[in-house]
Amino acid sequence: MDSLVHDVRNPLNALAINVEILHEKLGRAAGGEVPPAQAKNLQAMREQIARVNGMLGDFARFLTPPTGAPAVSSLSQVLGEALAVLGHAGRRARVKITVDVPEGQAAVAAMDPSGLAFLVMVSVQRAIERTPEEGQVRVSVRDEGARVVLHVQDGGREEGEKTEVEEALGAGARESGAELHVRGPQLRLSFPAGPTPA
Repeated sequence: MDSLVHDVRNPLNALAINVEILHEKLGRAAGGEVPPAQAKNLQAMREQIARVNGMLGDFARFLTPPTGAPAVSSLSQVLGEALAVLGHAGRRARVKITVDVPEGQAAVAAMDPSGLAFLVMVSVQRAIERTPEEGQVRVSVRDEGARVVLHVQDGGREEGEKTEVEEALGAGARESGAELHVRGPQLRLSFPAGPTPA
């Protein structure tokens, strides 16, 4: 993950530097001040660079928990973090995401935190991608005693061929000791329940 972040940030930093060089050149060519329309465009570029840089940082923190992260995780919290990272994707796709999640509950038994993050994030991303514009994705978390369940319902087609995303989710679930059930727009991902995280 560190290598990927570095590879993406290098061109971002180069782009930021070139925006400033362009700002100086435009100012000199215009006699000292950058024309307002061009200054506005340059500022928009700066803001977009900062936004992508921030999103990259959020994504890296989400998929690479800090050393010593607890082995028992709150599914509610992990889902909240995934929705924060994927919020822009949902807005861009014009998909409404409704969430029914118990706060601070739904503890998942000991497992790799990055594996849990991957399963949750990809499940929600799949739903956003399957849902047409102005459609709705419903996400809920339920504590069912011995199991903690993530349920995702999208606005996509009923049935179809199994996709590569679903195959990757299935492999990740098997590796993590989770159970995945997908039927058209319905996705159910369940994990062994654990003690409530501190």
